[in-house]
Amino acid sequence: MRDKVALLMEETGCDRAEAELALELCAYDLEKAVAAVPRLFQNILVLKGRLRSRREPLYGLWLAILNLQGRSLLRARAVVSCNPAVYACELDQHWFDFEGRLYGCRLWAGTLQDVSQEAEKLLASFFGSPQAAPFYGEKVRLMTRELEQLKLLLAGRLGEVDIQARPEVVDMGQFQEVRPRSLEGAGAQAWGAPGGQPSKSPRSRRPPRPSPGPGLLVLRIALEPSASGIPAGELRAGDVVYATITDPRDVAQYLAKIFGTRVGEGAAPMPAPVEALERAKEGEVLVRVRFSAGLCGDVSVPLDIRLKVLRRAAPTSWWKKIFGG
Repeated sequence: MRDKVALLMEETGCDRAEAELALELCAYDLEKAVAAVPRLFQNILVLKGRLRSRREPLYGLWLAILNLQGRSLLRARAVVSCNPAVYACELDQHWFDFEGRLYGCRLWAGTLQDVSQEAEKLLASFFGSPQAAPFYGEKVRLMTRELEQLKLLLAGRLGEVDIQARPEVVDMGQFQEVRPRSLEGAGAQAWGAPGGQPSKSPRSRRPPRPSPGPGLLVLRIALEPSASGIPAGELRAGDVVYATITDPRDVAQYLAKIFGTRVGEGAAPMPAPVEALERAKEGEVLVRVRFSAGLCGDVSVPLDIRLKVLRRAAPTSWWKKIFGG
């Protein structure tokens, strides 16, 4: 029993009390407990906020995601703009959509990129300091006193500001989802062909739900086919495929622009190494490619479809390295 508790604590980062409770609920099945821990404890606090400067026409959105158990900041995001439409974003929407709206606002005319980056740094410094201790409490109440310290910090760059904020508490499993289950239905039409008709093209089939790790963003993609290419069923990790971002979320639009491309039909495919392969149902394979640190793409394609691939050289056996041949 003690060994299982220690292993569960090491594997998931939970404390002893949480590990013991998870094992008890899972009939001391360690594998089930590892999968259950991220869903058992609501330790992630999402602060959605907006701000408005009183000194000049500046409007902004900000987001801070805190790990209450580890008392650490997971990420801080902000956008500051001259466009008052930014401030019209509602705080009662799901945090996932709120973050997507924040990223989308960065692409609007009137957005001040330098000021937005400075605001992010100020948020990160605040929530990583002892002054933010009240936000890591078990029962977070966004009182005026707690927000006043944040207002004073931002005032040094934006002048006197009005701040509104709303908390949302989720578990680690919800935080790590690429697309929350509650939003799957709302976004289903966007993944199909124009007009809401499901696409029959193997390049745009919707893949099974991926399992991203902490801090990993997974986008929906399509792969470039080639009549003389390699069947998807013969792909290996390390092979380079050519991917196009098809994800309709605002964050995908923002990232595509950073990569010098765009989202959807007509976009130039980008070379990306295959990171992992998983056999899916109905003769398909789930392909995950890596664009950069923390950013991947997923797509499920038929095993027999031929793809444009730059094949990774097969590793040389150790005995061949020694004896040649």
